[in-house]
Amino acid sequence: MPTLPVLVYHMIGDAPPAAAFPGNYVPACQFEAQLRFLRRAGFQSVSIPEYLEYRRGRGRLPARPIVITFDDGYRRALDVAAPHLARLGFRATVFVVTGLIGRTNLWDGCECQEPLLSVEEITAWQRSGIEFQSHTVTHRRLSELSDADVFCELVESRRTLEDLLGMHVSVIAYPWGERTDVTLRLAREAGYEAGVIVRRRTNFDHTPLFELRRIGINSATSLPRFAWDLARLRWRGD
Repeated sequence: MPTLPVLVYHMIGDAPPAAAFPGNYVPACQFEAQLRFLRRAGFQSVSIPEYLEYRRGRGRLPARPIVITFDDGYRRALDVAAPHLARLGFRATVFVVTGLIGRTNLWDGCECQEPLLSVEEITAWQRSGIEFQSHTVTHRRLSELSDADVFCELVESRRTLEDLLGMHVSVIAYPWGERTDVTLRLAREAGYEAGVIVRRRTNFDHTPLFELRRIGINSATSLPRFAWDLARLRWRGD
C-alpha cells in the first residue's frame, strides 16, 4: 500500500532583493538537487487524477509515487523548473489563479509582482505534459467570503480552465491553504473531486480527498531535511 507525498513550490529561482517573502523562492540548483534525490530514491511522479483513480480502485500506483505541484502559476517558476523536470523524468501540476492569467500576483500586494502565465503559455506547457488545476479566480481568502462568493470562485475558475484546456478540471488548491467545512462542501458541489492543503504529512488511503496534504518546500529546505521528511513521513499518520 503506497503512501503519497505531495510537494508544493511557489517560485523557482533566486529571490529579488526586494522580496517580502524570500523563502518562497527555491534556487534552481536546490530544486535540481531535490529532483535528483527523488530519482535516485526511486520516486515516480503521478498526477492527482491518477491518484484518484487508485483511490477508486481503478488504477495502480508505482511503488514510490510522488506528486510535484506549483501554486499560483508564476511564469518564471515554470520557465526555470520545467527543463529540470523534463530532463529528470518528472511531471508536475500547476494550480492557476484564473482571473489573473497573464497578469501578476495582485493578491499579494506587499510582495514583488511577478508575471503569471499567459493563456498561450498555459496551452503550450499543457502540450509539453504539465497539468493545470484550479486555484480559484482571484486568490481571495475563502474563509472571508460569503457562501455564494466562495461557490462562484470555485465554479468559475474550474469552468474557465476547462474551456481553456479542453479537459476536465478536478482538483482545487485552496488559497493560503485555508478551508472550512463549508468550503469543503462547496468544492464538492462545484464539481471538484479533490482538494489540496499545505500540511507536513503524506497521504494514506484514508486521507480525506478534499484535504490531501502537501509538504511545503522553501529556500530553507536543505537536501538532508528534504530526504529526512520524505523518509519520516512515510510512516507518520495524522
